[in-house]
Amino acid sequence: MRKFYLLFAAMFAFSVVANAGVKNLFKQDFEIVNYPADAGWTSPNLAGNMSIQSDRDGKMFQFELGNNNNRNAVMNFNYGLEGDATIYDGQDVKKYTVTFTWGLKKNPSSTGNAANVQYSSEVAVLTPSVATSDVEGWKITTGINNGQYAANDSLRLFALTQLKGAYAADNQYWADNTDNSNYIFDFYINGDQNKVITLEEDGWYTITINVDTEARTAEYEIFSLKDNDVLATGVNNIPEYASVYAKGLNVLLGRYNSAAYIDDVKVQTETDGDYANAPTVALTGIDMNKRSYKIFFEDGEILHIKKTDGSEDMAVESPYDYETTTSGTLEVWTEVGSATSEHVTIDVVAEVIPLPAATVDITQVNSGYVKTLLMTVDNTTVPTQPSITLTWEYSNGDKSAGEVASGATYEAKEKGTLTVTTHAYGFGETTTTFENNTEFAIDKTIDFQHMDEATLTAKGFTEIDPLQSSTMSGETNWTGRQRLWFGIENGEVADDGSAKYDTYVVYGPETTEGAEAIRRFTYPAAGMTQEFATTAFAPVYLWYTGQADPAVTDGSDVAGLKINYGIGLINTGLKGDGSSINFAEGVVGVDGLTDNDYYIAYFINDYGTSSVHPIFPQGTSPADARAEYKAMNLGTAVHRSGAFSVYRGTETFTLYRIDAAITRIDIFKATAAGIEEINTGAVVSDHNAPIYNLNGVQVNPKSLTKGVYVKQGKKFIVR
Repeated sequence: MRKFYLLFAAMFAFSVVANAGVKNLFKQDFEIVNYPADAGWTSPNLAGNMSIQSDRDGKMFQFELGNNNNRNAVMNFNYGLEGDATIYDGQDVKKYTVTFTWGLKKNPSSTGNAANVQYSSEVAVLTPSVATSDVEGWKITTGINNGQYAANDSLRLFALTQLKGAYAADNQYWADNTDNSNYIFDFYINGDQNKVITLEEDGWYTITINVDTEARTAEYEIFSLKDNDVLATGVNNIPEYASVYAKGLNVLLGRYNSAAYIDDVKVQTETDGDYANAPTVALTGIDMNKRSYKIFFEDGEILHIKKTDGSEDMAVESPYDYETTTSGTLEVWTEVGSATSEHVTIDVVAEVIPLPAATVDITQVNSGYVKTLLMTVDNTTVPTQPSITLTWEYSNGDKSAGEVASGATYEAKEKGTLTVTTHAYGFGETTTTFENNTEFAIDKTIDFQHMDEATLTAKGFTEIDPLQSSTMSGETNWTGRQRLWFGIENGEVADDGSAKYDTYVVYGPETTEGAEAIRRFTYPAAGMTQEFATTAFAPVYLWYTGQADPAVTDGSDVAGLKINYGIGLINTGLKGDGSSINFAEGVVGVDGLTDNDYYIAYFINDYGTSSVHPIFPQGTSPADARAEYKAMNLGTAVHRSGAFSVYRGTETFTLYRIDAAITRIDIFKATAAGIEEINTGAVVSDHNAPIYNLNGVQVNPKSLTKGVYVKQGKKFIVR
């Protein structure tokens, strides 16, 4: 841990006098938690990017932005308390100190594209507002949400806000419109442009805020652990419409890819007499039947240890290291003057811990026994959460060359058994098997990408103006980003020996040579009914959220449908007059399937990251390449949210609005069960319904050869 400054911080916060103690109203050093939620952390929009990490000094909280816009993570000091209780309840807290260590990594996104990067991170100590309306221009809120500065409203006792934001002349903090690549580690203190501090990438800083609730002041200090030096001090006056009691921390990260760390969070107050705080016991190591612990306690306290073998010890320097191979009870407590803390007891079981078995999931299916098998193992339930590796072997003799990480895949080509064993130093190995004994065949394909105009018109879709914009915002990304392209080799060779090629944009802005407009077909929201959502593309069913059936006249209770011709089906995200996005997710599934069936959904998004870019050989004419490009499936088998594109028959997925499209859905059923009728619940007989062969390919009904075919989910035989 980064704790060697805490004694100095405690002296800054409190006068050291006789018969006085320091009480922890809240303490979180992250040593005994495995999940951010266990430490009171939440994120309104990016919970999956919070984690508890470890380094040589111990464990800490980490928040990573990834490829996202500004996002927040918030820590609540009062978590775990019932009702509206706070850590200050029942105590006469006139003065208290909030202290924590904080580090911010340099945003690694390209400074050459500063207009698309926001160096706008912030760390703040939050306090509840007590006003019920805007006061003197301050925005009164009750919480921090997506991309929100604490310094923009009354919810702060202290804030460090990065000096440079995106190019935004009207931004209240950054009005100079200058290059963001300069001085990106300058921070305002409490939103004051006259108080600027320059920090270092990957530096650790201890922030201490000394609050006087009666004077309504928050005295701050910023200390560099690297330089062992105080960088800034000052006093912030707490507005009358804000509570004087800190409720938590807010971390805001500016896009893209920045990361912040928090450690050693404490809220402390002085007591009239001696006070001993309970120690923290963290299990730090497991080596078969040996257990290693670190015991943390406050400076100035004496630690008492009663070991599992019955012997006792004392310590005055934290942390205290303890190892044992004996099962029993570990008991620890602290002492300060006449005060003794509560006793903390740990039941130690010094036996070998077996690892959890690996899980094998099907993430890709094809005709026959061909499958992609994903091997994963969850370490979150294992003490110390070790890094678990895998070895695998298939019954045909294929095996891993060595240990592989969780998430490895095996491409099964034939019937057989996959055996997977989990490994981690100091733990017992566990072996599991997966039987690949089910043969699949495509039962039906719904090809949204290649539906022709006649089919769409018959279903009630109407063509609207084509899309060929060069702008990049929302729907216009489809053409503006020029990401739907192919290449033709030009005969030149790159330095690495690969063939160079010329690119040709298929769907793009009219200013790009050869680029085509995207034809768009929409279905009126007012015409949406539950029956249409269920049967229009049966057995695939679409979202229907209407309270009225059919929808109310203006369509305000359902979301719209759109098909970008040659691309796929889109959830418009719009209801009613279509003036704003108010329906972000649409649920999609397949009727009539069981958990033993599978379907694959292929997606493409308007950023182009899920589209294919085929490279054709030299001499291919652009016209021929363009035709072949349009004939193939443009979407890859990767869901935009990162979820697998292969779903069990009873699973559903959500289609995000505007920027994502479904290109095709392939439905697989086990051949042992035969091709059975798919129950869509409301399908009527249609003599003109399309006919498919058993590979899911639509065929001409007037030239059927001998064989088995599928029509409206039912098989029939041509003899």
